[in-house]
Amino acid sequence: AHIDSDKICLKDTRVEIINKISNWIYVTGKNIPRGFFLYGPAGTGKSAISHTIGKQCKDENCLGAFFRFDRTFTVDRTPSKALQSIAYNLALYIPEFGNRLVELLDKDPYVSSSPSLKEQWQNLILKPAQSMLESKQVVIVIDALDECGHQQRDSTRMKFLSVLMDGINELPQNFRVLVTSRLEGDIAEILEKYGNLLQAQDMSALVNTKNDIYKYVVHRMERSINQGNFNLDQCRTLAERAENHFQWAYTVCEALHQQVKPGIKVRKRFERFMAMQANVDEGFNPLDQLYKSILQEIFDSEDENVMNEYRKVMAQVLAASKPLSKAALRNLQVSYLHYIEEDDEEQGVDAVIPWLGSLLTGVNQSDVPIQPVHTSIRDFLLDKDRSGIYAIEIENGHKIMAAGSIKLMTEQLHFNICNLPSSYLLNSQIINLEQLISAGISAELEYACCYWHNHLVENPGDASVLVLFKTFLFKYSLFWMEVLGILNQPQVILRSMENMMQWIQLAIVSLLCVVTEINQFGYIFGKMMAESTPHLYISALPFLPQQSALKKIYSLHFHNLATICEGHKIHWPSQQISLQLNGEVISVAFSPNGKRIIAGTDRSVQIWEIETGTLMGSLQHTDSVMCLDFSSDGRRIVSGLIDGLVCIWSTETESLVCSPMLGHTGPVTSVAFSPDGKRVVSGSYYQSLLIWDVETGTPLDTLQGPKSIVYSVAFSPDSKKIVTGSFESSLQVWDAVTGHPVGDLLQGHTGPVISVAFSPDGSRIVSGSYDKSLLIWDIETGTVIGSPLQGHTDSVNSVAFSPDGETIVSGSRDHSVQLWDVKTGFPIGNPFQGHAASVNSVAFSPDGKRIVTGSDDSSVRLWDAHPGQLAQDLLHGHTGSVESVGFSPDGKQIVSGSQDNTVQIWDTKTGDPMGKPLQGHTKAVVSVAFSPDGKKIVSGSRDESVLIWNTETGNRIGNPLQGHTDWVTSVAFSPDGKRIVSGSYDWSVRIWDAETGNPIGNPLQGHMAHVYSVAFSPDGKQIGSGSDDDSVRIWDVDAGISIGKPLQINDELFAVAFSPNGKNIACVSGQNVFLRNDGWICGSDSSLLLWIPPEYQAGLRLPHMKLLISRADKASLDLSKFVHGTNWTACFKGHDLSTDPF
Repeated sequence: AHIDSDKICLKDTRVEIINKISNWIYVTGKNIPRGFFLYGPAGTGKSAISHTIGKQCKDENCLGAFFRFDRTFTVDRTPSKALQSIAYNLALYIPEFGNRLVELLDKDPYVSSSPSLKEQWQNLILKPAQSMLESKQVVIVIDALDECGHQQRDSTRMKFLSVLMDGINELPQNFRVLVTSRLEGDIAEILEKYGNLLQAQDMSALVNTKNDIYKYVVHRMERSINQGNFNLDQCRTLAERAENHFQWAYTVCEALHQQVKPGIKVRKRFERFMAMQANVDEGFNPLDQLYKSILQEIFDSEDENVMNEYRKVMAQVLAASKPLSKAALRNLQVSYLHYIEEDDEEQGVDAVIPWLGSLLTGVNQSDVPIQPVHTSIRDFLLDKDRSGIYAIEIENGHKIMAAGSIKLMTEQLHFNICNLPSSYLLNSQIINLEQLISAGISAELEYACCYWHNHLVENPGDASVLVLFKTFLFKYSLFWMEVLGILNQPQVILRSMENMMQWIQLAIVSLLCVVTEINQFGYIFGKMMAESTPHLYISALPFLPQQSALKKIYSLHFHNLATICEGHKIHWPSQQISLQLNGEVISVAFSPNGKRIIAGTDRSVQIWEIETGTLMGSLQHTDSVMCLDFSSDGRRIVSGLIDGLVCIWSTETESLVCSPMLGHTGPVTSVAFSPDGKRVVSGSYYQSLLIWDVETGTPLDTLQGPKSIVYSVAFSPDSKKIVTGSFESSLQVWDAVTGHPVGDLLQGHTGPVISVAFSPDGSRIVSGSYDKSLLIWDIETGTVIGSPLQGHTDSVNSVAFSPDGETIVSGSRDHSVQLWDVKTGFPIGNPFQGHAASVNSVAFSPDGKRIVTGSDDSSVRLWDAHPGQLAQDLLHGHTGSVESVGFSPDGKQIVSGSQDNTVQIWDTKTGDPMGKPLQGHTKAVVSVAFSPDGKKIVSGSRDESVLIWNTETGNRIGNPLQGHTDWVTSVAFSPDGKRIVSGSYDWSVRIWDAETGNPIGNPLQGHMAHVYSVAFSPDGKQIGSGSDDDSVRIWDVDAGISIGKPLQINDELFAVAFSPNGKNIACVSGQNVFLRNDGWICGSDSSLLLWIPPEYQAGLRLPHMKLLISRADKASLDLSKFVHGTNWTACFKGHDLSTDPF
């Protein structure tokens, strides 16, 4: 946002206020306020004054920065962009400031993109400014502050207002900040709060305004006056009618100059305006009267066709989520006409927009955004009491924009829309990405992809667009997500699908399943696809659950992808997001609106936005954070520290509400807000329990009673009771008003009570203990309800009720998270696995749909609380780690080999072992495989032997196959089941007769290191082997000789496999492939090969024969057909997706 010379005040007007501001800028002294607040109603000329002061300061070389907010450019002109723009301009203006800013950015290059406005202000503006030597004056101008966002509690606008007002007076004394704004509710509060620290001026209190407007009108009408078409008396009349509104004068002069009807002169038009205005009630705002007069002259209210076109086009303009050019509006309207099957007969946008130059900008250019010249025009048109027959029903605009946007997407979206060159690259590494986007994604398509849902949700129950929406959903949603990934807007997936969940419930429930899955898809894959969009296809599609509706929709149209051979999850994984922090995560909590998570770790409380998985802010502490909580309105956070302090923070300013509260003499182990947000209770390691006043930070009461460590505290929903859990294995209920104990100690646990929580109705308490159990208590009787909730194998660290009170979630030191049915006391599904260390904190989202957990593994994870029935958790029975698994040919059985020296067969459906473990090896079994008919199993072991087993009896067939002189690392049956091949650490490959167990021919010699993997070709005539000597060899089975030269891989080889046609062989090497913490599998050159979802990431390794994933739920990937790099587009079959898979 730059100074516009066309918007500055006319010479010799606004002299009084311009001089007043100029004097404030140049007067020096310690008591001179650094901020000047200019406020007044819409249209009174505030922006003209700000532009004038800005230009004057620029000419006098003291302008540091100029920024103007604009309600119609909310995407681009945000508070964050304002701070970045101000810092950039200050750096250009003041070299010393720029040098200091560069130093800060070199130290922390991500500071400019910090989601915390307070951090941005401090690091981008305040710190560089404070490091300067005070010399010449530095002026910052911020225009139209009221247009920086919505007037809501906890909004970005409120945070920006607080940060700005707090920060202005911390600037050096030579800095001046001029702010202009309407005086809306929250701004009036801020002005009242900080009034004694600012200089302020009300526009309505200025004198000579009427005379200044007269001078302006004379200037604008000078040509008509010289031509004899206008006179000074008429100018005086206009100035009188303006009633101190410069915007009125500007608009009427524009209207008088605009040719709207042939043959009507300026004087005649003036007379018509005056006549029309004479018929308007005196109580009307002068701007309203003028706007109505202009519309009356342009549009014949008696002509229904004309008025329909006017209303449709203006509804489209006003409904737009951001200003669109005439060309973009036209194209969206054309798509809407295609949807309703009407022809575009040169009506609409081109028939209406060009005549509205006095009210809209950009009417004569095809690529300039169309928007009202002043916000008062929008307000007027949307208020039927003010605009009458010219009122715009914005719902009609939303209908046009909804159907037009969706139809446009179905017309323009397609696979690889921007011709992305390689899947190895991050989007940010594509040199010409902006040009590719410009060529592939039109302005109207970008708009449609980002904002269609905003319009559709404004048309609840609109069944007419349902068929179109269904077509988009089934046929184009994947390509839509591709565009959002390229535009780095993955959060739109979540916002739009959440909107659609509400909209569909009013329309048709059958689509809800697909919408819900796309929402899940966005949570799991959104961040990844924004980093490298080709992986939307090659990394996301393989991991779609087996019973996913999206898999049915998309799978038939893609091939050459990685496939999950074993361990493919049936339903969507519980885990949605994994946030990596520095240090153990001791405590987590959801914000009341469910949009943010706070996590306590080391010496900070971090605030994360769930939608994008980005860090929004960090509250820095003097010692480690032990516990935390949100207030019920989301405006406060309380934290307890290991040094005994309790801190209360404002989420708006990210600063302390009061000084840290000192009362405990040891670590604070638990804190909780009362439901009304007025009090905080805190418990300590050293047997103390305090209640605090949130506003003053003073202790209200000390609860006497605990004789041991207080581990956990919680308020009842009505704020009248407090429950504590202590080291002495007991709970105590307290009267929160009197501070007295209520009833006797609740005793039942056999170990310290670490966590307690009230049910939403306050009738029950759940407690978690070191004794590995949970207990549910009746608060009236003080007795345990039902039996203990057993299942965890280590201490229960955290418990919470769901908002409906029907479910409990627990987190344990055994690394797991478990859901429990409150009525039955039984666990719901299997434990959520994913954390690699103790789970310290759990919490439900306010809607009960998600769970957040924090762990000693330094991660915060987000889970779906209702993922559906989870897949069977197989292979629990071995007493040692499982080294190898394989499916039977019919998929009904699984075989596993373990370090406990045994082989086990499992029932795939039930997850139960079939018979006893097969015992015979004397060392770990590292490779197993079924015969093609499923009747035999072969196993290879570190005891240097190969054994063959009968799957029906479990008995060993024949004697051990002896011959290798070191570990047998890999075994496989030939396709006809008559032969077995084995590879060994002794560098050899051997072929065996599966019936007799005798070796066939001599060992196949040639490798110069350990053989890790062997495989038969589909026709059984060849064998492939992979070795630590970085080579793959292909052998002739009958001749027993190597075919051709070895294939050199230049890396340690772990796995080989033939393609189904036997013509290709795939290899998996180890050292040049690694898994990053963010889930990317990368090559040694950091090229992106594949992205692994959080639920699959645990325990990723490259063992024999296959790429295995996970620790608890093993899975293997077949990469033999996987296309990647510059060939990634070969994954698409090249025809349309299905319109309805069901």
